[in-house]
Amino acid sequence: MNWRNPFLTGYLAVTVIGAGILGYLLYSSYAHFSEVSDTYDTQVARLQSLQNRTPYPSVENNQAYAALTTQYRAEYDKLLAQALKMQKPIESITPQAFQDRLRAYVSEVSAAAKLNGVTLNDAFYLGFDQYRDTLPSNESAGALARELDAIRLVVDKLIEFKIREIIGIKRDSLPEEGGAPRPEQPAAAGNRRSTVAEGPKIVTANSFEIAFVADQSRLRQSLDAIISANKFFIIRNLTIENSKLEGPKKNEEASVESGAALPQPPAAQGTPQTSMRLLVGRETLTLAARIEMITFNPPDSKK
Repeated sequence: MNWRNPFLTGYLAVTVIGAGILGYLLYSSYAHFSEVSDTYDTQVARLQSLQNRTPYPSVENNQAYAALTTQYRAEYDKLLAQALKMQKPIESITPQAFQDRLRAYVSEVSAAAKLNGVTLNDAFYLGFDQYRDTLPSNESAGALARELDAIRLVVDKLIEFKIREIIGIKRDSLPEEGGAPRPEQPAAAGNRRSTVAEGPKIVTANSFEIAFVADQSRLRQSLDAIISANKFFIIRNLTIENSKLEGPKKNEEASVESGAALPQPPAAQGTPQTSMRLLVGRETLTLAARIEMITFNPPDSKK
């Protein structure tokens, strides 16, 4: 006897198939819901981020930002043009021409120093002693010529104000000469060093040291002239030593306070006699300065 019911069998089959289809639709709907929900959350987060930005990127603020950017660029170009006027570009010069210029500069400086009563040592060569009898390389001649002009400017200022003596000049080797690059300054505490690869340096510095002897007033005038020169000079270090390290004797101070006349050198005929005597202010000062010549190397211009 056959107990199978065709209707029941068909009903069960349709139910199973319908349940499968319903499950698939539910799963697809949930997946779509999750995608839409994630997209919504992302857009809401972006909107909140934009709303919290300062300034808010509205049409008005975007226009103001564009105007400020244009103004900043104009000020930057103006400042850069002014800075570039204070530096001489690297010229194309042969090693022999550089050496000829160096010899001419030394001769001119020596003559000017003699005329103004400034003492130079016998080995004075503007800090370029190694090129007295040796030619520089082709790669370094241009950079050396630029540094030579800068040092000549400083020396001319000192001679112009008639200091007493130029003791010597010592300069650091340029990278073009194979000199070691300047060591980087350690990062301040709490500051992280950037991991971004560094490109060509926009600002570089070439250093030299100069030592000279001068009276107090002429020393001040000389330093002011160096700082105000049409070059981007920075006096990085400065050491000053007084020729008279000890103060006036107490008996000299007492004599001046009491009005007693101190021994004076013979006065010229017709010169009025005076009992006053300067105790300080006539000492000479020996100064050693480390000067940096700053060079700007903008990416869109040649050195």
